[in-house]
Order: sequence, then C-alpha cells, then structure tokens
Amino acid sequence: MRRLLAAERVRFGHRRDLWLVMILVPVVIGVIYLNDFNRTVQGIHGILNFDFGGTPDPDFVAQLQAQVRQESLAELPAFAFPASLLRIATMPIGIILLALYVSIALVAGEFEWGTVRTIHLSANRAAVLAVRIGLVTGLVAVALGAGLLIVTVLPLLLLSIDGTPLQQYAVAIPDLAPALGLRLLMILPFISIPILISVISRSTGLAFLLTVLLFVGDLAVTGTPIWRDSPVPWVPATTISGSISRLLGNETSALAAVAPGWYSVVALVTWSVLPVLAAIALFRRQDLNE
Repeated sequence: MRRLLAAERVRFGHRRDLWLVMILVPVVIGVIYLNDFNRTVQGIHGILNFDFGGTPDPDFVAQLQAQVRQESLAELPAFAFPASLLRIATMPIGIILLALYVSIALVAGEFEWGTVRTIHLSANRAAVLAVRIGLVTGLVAVALGAGLLIVTVLPLLLLSIDGTPLQQYAVAIPDLAPALGLRLLMILPFISIPILISVISRSTGLAFLLTVLLFVGDLAVTGTPIWRDSPVPWVPATTISGSISRLLGNETSALAAVAPGWYSVVALVTWSVLPVLAAIALFRRQDLNE
C-alpha cells in the first residue's frame, strides 16, 4: 500500500493541471465570498443613503433608516465565522467541478495514456483503484479545507462594515459539525459516479459527456411531476439533486412532505458507495490490454 501511495504522489507531482486547479479553486471560493459580502454591504449602504427627495420628516426618516438597518444587518451573521463555513460548504460549485475534473482526469486518463497497462498489471487492481479513489477524495478535501480556511480568516481578521469588525455580528451554530458533515456527504457522489463512468468509458472526453448527461438526467427525474400521484412519491427525494434539495430545504418544502430526511441521507450514502464498489469490481475484470 505504501508503494502505491508513493507512486500516486509521484504521478500527482507531475500533473501541473491538477496543481493549478487545486490552487485556483480555493482562491475562487474566497473571491466569491468577498463579492457576496461586498454586494450585501453595498445594498445596505444603498438603502440607508436613499434620497427621499423634498423635505421629509427627519424623525420618520431616522425611524425608517433604523428599521431598515436592523433588517439589513441581519444578513451579516451569515458572513461571520462560523456561519461563513456553512455558507461556503452549501453547494460549493467550485468544489463540485473540481471533484468531477480530478475524478475523470486521474482515472480515465490512465486508459488514454496507456499507463494503465504497465501500472496495474503487477499490482492488486482493487488496491490500485482504491488508492486512486482515496487520492481524489483527499485532493477534493484539501481544496475544500483551504477554501474554508480562507473564509475563516477573512471575517476574523480583515472584514468590517462601517468600522465595526464583521465578527461582532457572529452567531453561534449549535449543530455546526453535523451540518458540515452533511454538506461533505453531498459532494461524494460527484466523485464516485465520475470514477465509475471513467472505468466504463476509458475515455476522458466520453466520461465528461456521460457524467454531465447523467446529472442532467438526475435533475430531470427529480423535477418531473409524475411522482406526485404515483405509488412512490418519495423517489425525487432519493435522487442526487433531490436528496441535496431535501436536506438543505426546510420542513415545509414539497420534498419534506413526501419523505423524511433520513431517506435522502441513505440515498446520498448509496450514491457515494455503490458506484465505487461497482468501479472496483469492473476494473478487476477488465482486459487492460484492449
């Protein structure tokens, strides 16, 4: 196993494209966070500095501005630590795209380069693919961790509004660890499914195409109205997109009315584990000389 890990580190070290995306994704996360914060602050200032025209009653204006300021500032706790972690970890599109790219590049790429013939013939195939899957998951986790570190440092040390440190608006998140764990679970299907498709297709381009089509199909299945009056109305809550919507939504949502939350948790675990097991089983039986 150590030999396989060492080989993976060497191969990763020569992949400049992977190093580039690993650096860019956390930076993009930080930029998106800052843009959202600046847009929120500008919106607050725009409301508070609104020109009422004429000569309005000063007391009325002061009362209105105080009310608006109180309502507007209620948006700021979401940018302060630790709520900033949940804000970024909730459907991080950059991390999902990274997961798709790294999964396909590191698995399908082996077939296209022909290195799969020499690398895997002398080693246990299941172990080789398991190590590769672990590497992909680790890279995605490192990128997400770097992004979370950025949105931890920014509100703690750098950001303020009207001279008041942003962190003064922070609120406690009682279930922070479970909430972050749930959001990490939501990312795993975007690793496991591209890996399975890569093993099946043996082509980077085809794997990207099939992966995109599969997730588009998943959205279509979730959104189709036929489930409402069917014997299985809970099906949309067990697709990938439906599970994520169910777990991130409130208890008054349409999906909450047809399925409890644990349905979606079990579905996400299944979408995360079964494709990996299927990929390993298929890889062990493939003719690598084709």
